[in-house]
Amino acid sequence: MINEKGKLSLLLVEDNEDDVLIARRAFKEFKFISEVHIARDGQQALDMLSSPGAAGSPKALRPSIILLDITLPLMDGIALLRRLKADPALRPIPVIMLTTSSRDEDVVRSYQNGAASYITKPASLEEFLELARRFEMYWVSVSKLPL
Repeated sequence: MINEKGKLSLLLVEDNEDDVLIARRAFKEFKFISEVHIARDGQQALDMLSSPGAAGSPKALRPSIILLDITLPLMDGIALLRRLKADPALRPIPVIMLTTSSRDEDVVRSYQNGAASYITKPASLEEFLELARRFEMYWVSVSKLPL
């Protein structure tokens, strides 16, 4: 999940194109991310994590961290979170809810279903850059992720 150079790979599960662009740009500013994979809905994310990789690779995608929106088409973020945490192969991957919702019930449901963290999406690129800096500090410098 962490590559040989100590960098993280992310799976961003997000259907809003503007949010995808902002996240890609913010994480591109920092050298601790090797790849950002994008899934546009919960089902696509599950397929990416469950299916063999491209070019006949026998391995499914195993990101270091999953950033997950709650409001998604086909399968919402809470349903996907439940599925991820029910699968022994996917359970160790930290799932961080990254969503516009600040509703208490969404926060509680996320943690009840195994989220590692809950973050309300920043509104601007500058705020997202600051979030990415804090993200790097915690997930790269402070926290130890499973291999």
